[in-house]
Amino acid sequence: MRQQALADFLRKHRESISKPVDDKHVGERRRRTVGLRREEVAEMAAISSTWYTRLEQGREVAPSSAALGRIADVLQLAPAERAYLFELGRRVDPNDAPSFADDLVGKTIESCVRSISYPAFVLDRYWTMLFWNDELAELFPQWLNDPERNLLRLMFLNLNARTLVVDWELRARRLLAQFRVDFGKYVDDQKMLDLVSKLSEESDHFRRLWQEQLVLSSDGIEKSYNHPQWGLLEFRQTTFLAASDSSIKLIILKPCNEAAIACLGR
Repeated sequence: MRQQALADFLRKHRESISKPVDDKHVGERRRRTVGLRREEVAEMAAISSTWYTRLEQGREVAPSSAALGRIADVLQLAPAERAYLFELGRRVDPNDAPSFADDLVGKTIESCVRSISYPAFVLDRYWTMLFWNDELAELFPQWLNDPERNLLRLMFLNLNARTLVVDWELRARRLLAQFRVDFGKYVDDQKMLDLVSKLSEESDHFRRLWQEQLVLSSDGIEKSYNHPQWGLLEFRQTTFLAASDSSIKLIILKPCNEAAIACLGR
């Protein structure tokens, strides 16, 4: 079904695009006509005509991110259309550098996060913190000391994590199993590959646990921390995805024990 949906989408946009063509009857002037031939799309996208034809026929073809990007350019796809094309092709757009924090949607999300009364933060696809509220900063200032503020780096490279996080080994294993879900979505993203490679070099624990190939969802997870001031704090994590960019996660930690409720003034 996905291959056929991709084929239908490409065909419709190829047939609908307005293109300039030479008209022998009007000399140097140019007119516009509707639609491109498959051969024209293939030529302009620097791909095989046979390969593109197979793609439009819904046959089993595995387009690369670069090839999809060139096709999207030829078909003059709008941002939402381009994102849909890459979703159908199960590829990461090479031109889709995360700039979420700079746009209007990002500012709206940041404002919402800061208004939440429970500890909350937003992660990008690489699990780097984009935004957080005061409740999180007051409870876990050590999370924000690292200039990269990457959750994986905090867990595996910050020595305080092993004291702060209850059952560190189990939690670290679960964290990587949850991260692998996102890794699978963006496995063509070089920055994602570089992140895993660098962590594998810097942390023996990361490298060992990453090789276990575990995969877990991240909903309804209970988390416990040995807080230096408040003692044992227990939370339940809930994760939400941004409608405008599913690689962006809002994570809320709801207090579950008396100490956690007390430290938040509830």
